[in-house]
Amino acid sequence: MMSGAKQIGLLLLGLALLAGAIWLLLVLRPLLAALLIAALLAYLLNPLVVRLAQQLGGKRPLAAGLVFALALTLLAGLLALLGAVAWDQWPRLRAELSEALVVMEGWLTRPFLLFGFEVQPDTLLANLRTAGANALSAFTIGSDGLLSGLTDNLLWSLVVLVSFYYLLKDGHAIAPNLLRLTPPAYRPAVEQLLAEVDAVWGIFLRVQLFIFTVLAVLLASSTALIIWLFRQGWLPLSPIGLALLLVGVYAAIQQVDNLWLRPQLMGHALKLHPGVIFVGLIAGLALGGLLGALLIVPVLATLKVIGRFGHERTSLLWRSSKNSRQAQARRRARRRGLSRDVNQSAPR
Repeated sequence: MMSGAKQIGLLLLGLALLAGAIWLLLVLRPLLAALLIAALLAYLLNPLVVRLAQQLGGKRPLAAGLVFALALTLLAGLLALLGAVAWDQWPRLRAELSEALVVMEGWLTRPFLLFGFEVQPDTLLANLRTAGANALSAFTIGSDGLLSGLTDNLLWSLVVLVSFYYLLKDGHAIAPNLLRLTPPAYRPAVEQLLAEVDAVWGIFLRVQLFIFTVLAVLLASSTALIIWLFRQGWLPLSPIGLALLLVGVYAAIQQVDNLWLRPQLMGHALKLHPGVIFVGLIAGLALGGLLGALLIVPVLATLKVIGRFGHERTSLLWRSSKNSRQAQARRRARRRGLSRDVNQSAPR
């Protein structure tokens, strides 16, 4: 009875610890997401830091600072470029939006029948304006409003930037410190495991950059082609129709990425089945959003490496234990044989 009660107590304790870990992950989810983004950026730029540190005589802090400043400069330049393009195109976009609004008002001022009932769009628009104003006021005021969300995003962006810098500067010491904490007998095996995990993430980042390049080319070329056809008059669409067509093309490209491009390339590079990658992408998107969908594939490949390592170590221990038991059995058999020989040769 005591043994059964002890097992039940240990089971309940394990379930409580698991529930506490899940609750802690949910609470710390924004922090973990920020740290993961910073770690990915630092891992991606670590080879550049290593090469620059070699050129600077081993001064890694200086190399990390220069790479960090370069990354911030590129980010600021990209944002400034996008802002300049938006500012330059804003008058034309405003004119097209005005035309689209005129067309929409023309559509919405005509009554239409819905299931045999005549619907007056004017009344519907008035109700929508009232509901939109109420939603906007509720959305921008309070602890969960728009201003609070912007403040939170700025704070987490600051966490990403600070963590990114320190991981660039000191991230190379993480693996040696882990090895230092490992017992000496297991250090070669753990070092091999860390090398395999590092190779998995390196392959993932290279393939991910290639996929981003392909998607950028597809999106840019399709957008340019559709806009050119629209300007030439070969697409007789209204501005709203043009926007819907662009959204449909973007959605189709995204589905090609999710259903074929990413599973095939990632599966071939990381030795995972495309079906496993597809299911993982859907689960990661549902549970962790875009970041979860981005990281689920290397996480699955890492778990595969860890599982193979554990299986190999367990098989090795089982074989050594089996050989040890067989050797002990042979020694006991030899002792019994010697004992019988001695007893048989003894004088009676």
